[in-house]
Amino acid sequence: MGVRLGMPIAQAVDITTTLADQHNSSRSVANQSVPPIPAAIIDEHDRVADRRALHSLATELQSHLCPQIALETLDRFKWAGRFRHDPEALVAEIDGVTHLFSDEPGLLAAAATILKRRHLKARLAIASTLGAAWALATHAPSQTRSKDLTRNNFDFFLAPADRTREALQTLPPSALRLNPTEVETLQRLGIETIGSLLQLPRNGLATRIGHSLCHRIAQALGEVEESILAIDIPTEHTAALELEYPTDAVDLIRDRIIRLIESATASLRPLGRGVLRLRCQVDFTESPPVTLESGLFSPTLDLDHLSNLMIGAFESHACQSKVTHLRLDVLQDAILASTQPSIFGPAFENDTQTDWTRQTDIARLIDSLSGRLGEDSVRGVRINRDPLPEDTVSDFPMTQSRGRKLATPPRRRRSKSKSSATAEDHDESQLRSGDATRKGAPTAHDAGRRPLQLHPSPQRLTPLGDGQEPLGENQFPPRFRYRGRVWKVHQHWGPERIETRWWQGPMVRRDYFRVELEDGVRWWVFRDLNHPANWQLHGSFD
Repeated sequence: MGVRLGMPIAQAVDITTTLADQHNSSRSVANQSVPPIPAAIIDEHDRVADRRALHSLATELQSHLCPQIALETLDRFKWAGRFRHDPEALVAEIDGVTHLFSDEPGLLAAAATILKRRHLKARLAIASTLGAAWALATHAPSQTRSKDLTRNNFDFFLAPADRTREALQTLPPSALRLNPTEVETLQRLGIETIGSLLQLPRNGLATRIGHSLCHRIAQALGEVEESILAIDIPTEHTAALELEYPTDAVDLIRDRIIRLIESATASLRPLGRGVLRLRCQVDFTESPPVTLESGLFSPTLDLDHLSNLMIGAFESHACQSKVTHLRLDVLQDAILASTQPSIFGPAFENDTQTDWTRQTDIARLIDSLSGRLGEDSVRGVRINRDPLPEDTVSDFPMTQSRGRKLATPPRRRRSKSKSSATAEDHDESQLRSGDATRKGAPTAHDAGRRPLQLHPSPQRLTPLGDGQEPLGENQFPPRFRYRGRVWKVHQHWGPERIETRWWQGPMVRRDYFRVELEDGVRWWVFRDLNHPANWQLHGSFD
């Protein structure tokens, strides 16, 4: 439909809406059997969940394929023509393990099986260097698939160790992980493939384009070693149990899980540390293994609480076959908060020295709700240092964001710059420029200077004049059309300039106005200074 990576969301929505309307209107006239095109769905990227999912996949591949699995290392510049804010690829050192799968296609088939079980699709490549493998996985056409890979419908490429240069010949230069400036320079020189690039002398390339290009070429050809930083699976605090015979007895499995938790956390007690995240892997006789994870709001060594969380996670999964093996790992731990039990309470004589390992009531409640409803369902709120009103507050899973504070009123800063000045300063400057002379104008310390409610996203307004005459460039519209109705402006205050920081991407510049309509309704509207004819309703004071 024309949607591309890096395209602004507003442009993508306009394209999909236009094409969907055209398609659906022609469908209603011509052929009802053609399915309609739905409207665009915009969802926020959850970096924490994305990174956790990729790390979880790397952990499973490390357990089943080879011990050396790493997340790709990103540089500060763009790869393949776009910014890669988070890793999107996994790198494996498979030297010495391919014989365990008969051959290299067998290893790829095993990896494809794991990916299919997670409902993922990937492009797989094997080469003698990390740079060549990355280039082939991201840019090369697929080779003839084996039976297993055909069944799983995965694209893959195999480059023999002595034919790395030949495998890279037809790929574009961007496959070498170059930044866009270097790629554009090569395109202006007429170099469209790596094969053409390799025919040029290195000294000339280094002088004209830069040493980083020559370094990438050397990495892809194996002239320079490129090490990988394998992920570290926590094994210091772990426990495993092989059952004497397969069983589906729930009471027995509960007892074994409690014993494993007690064994895995025993080494944390002398260190004064508590559990923040637990993982339990359950192997079955016939069905695939199940990995259970529970995150905690604050560290604890309370055996009853940890057991209830993990047992609850286990009981939420329907067992299709009998359990054969259990493994429990402490994925994350932290220093326990020191608390002193009451020395005059009714149960003082029964208190033990382990009371300091317990959580607060609120932490236990958060953990229990997260275990039953899902970690993404129990969320906290924090204030961001962002000048845009819609980005000042965001939520996060409370059991996944250790160390983040809940939203509190921001402190008033003394030193300010143009991009980070507070709302009070803007109000004061506007009042000094003449707004204070208007009767009823809100002051910098008036609580009514900000709306009580913001719309989830700014709503489009159509500015209208009093008659047929067009609006002047700096004239405030006397009327607006919104949701099919014309609203007349009684009075307004402003503007208040809000701008984003230049290092955060494209500059957003807005002039905000407090508007009172004839019927007494008060709006908070702004004009986009990058597009002066664009007026938006952002909030309401009523």
